[in-house]
Amino acid sequence: KYSSENLPSGPRKKLGEKLFESGNLSSLLEAMAIVSANHNGAPLSQVAVNWCRAKGTIPIPGARSLKQAKQNLESLDWNISNEEMALLDAASAKVPAYIDSSASPFPKKDTNTGLVMFDS
Repeated sequence: KYSSENLPSGPRKKLGEKLFESGNLSSLLEAMAIVSANHNGAPLSQVAVNWCRAKGTIPIPGARSLKQAKQNLESLDWNISNEEMALLDAASAKVPAYIDSSASPFPKKDTNTGLVMFDS
């Protein structure tokens, strides 16, 4: 959905600019597109969910529409292979870390509860 030419708006724009400037995020998205093509053009969100599942985590994807909820559910219909996981792992290892509490464009405290958003 986003690219170096189509950045998100709001505070996520700065994150997008930083992540896309090296070109490594584009390489990760290309690797995800390869996995997608291997699975009948599955949405990249399904690739991400399956990658998390393959790593032994329990992803909790959000959904803002019925279409997204269905896509999330359909991600359980297939699994990535070990080769695909290695491809994604190699591509993601090149994406630089960006967020630390001093550089984040997001609020340091929740505006409603006052809870600290970054504690380390």
